[in-house]
Amino acid sequence: MASPRVRDLLEEAILEGELKPGERLRAEALAQRFGTSRTPVREALLQLEAQGLVDVEPNRGAVVRTFDRDDLQDLYELRALLEPHAAALAATRISPEDIARLEALCDDPDPIVANEAFHRIIVEAAHSPRLVVAMRAATGIPRTFRSHFWHDERQREESLLCHRRLVDAFRARDAQLAEAVMRMHILGAIAFLEETWPTHL
Repeated sequence: MASPRVRDLLEEAILEGELKPGERLRAEALAQRFGTSRTPVREALLQLEAQGLVDVEPNRGAVVRTFDRDDLQDLYELRALLEPHAAALAATRISPEDIARLEALCDDPDPIVANEAFHRIIVEAAHSPRLVVAMRAATGIPRTFRSHFWHDERQREESLLCHRRLVDAFRARDAQLAEAVMRMHILGAIAFLEETWPTHL
């Protein structure tokens, strides 16, 4: 199995919480798990270290990174720079089918999964490969930390309102409005993080 595939599988396991923060990642055990040699595993771990999901410690190996408030704030501030631009690009490039998918996600009974899909569709609709790569790093936050935004009713309602406004902006092909709403959306998440940490974690 090639290292990009191993990286994708490890990334998914970390983001979904299957591999916990602080958990040691042993190359030999992971190679057996994925049916490959240790070389692709080591390469994948180095890629995930560059992505900020893994810490590689000299003479000790790799561990799943533990996120603190500063880490999360840094990532959300990066998103506040990148994602409004993605929304502006998507406003003129997104397909009617993707707009319909976004609208349906606003009523999805699983808000955590729906939120991830909603933002992923927008970034992909921007049709900017470099932006997709940058956003992959900026959104690399384990679900354990991401999900707490949806446990607060007020924050959940505000997020869904922003999602519906984004759908309206995309239908109108209004890049300026889409950019402004997305910026407000991400800055609202930052404000919520500052207000509630560590109460909701």
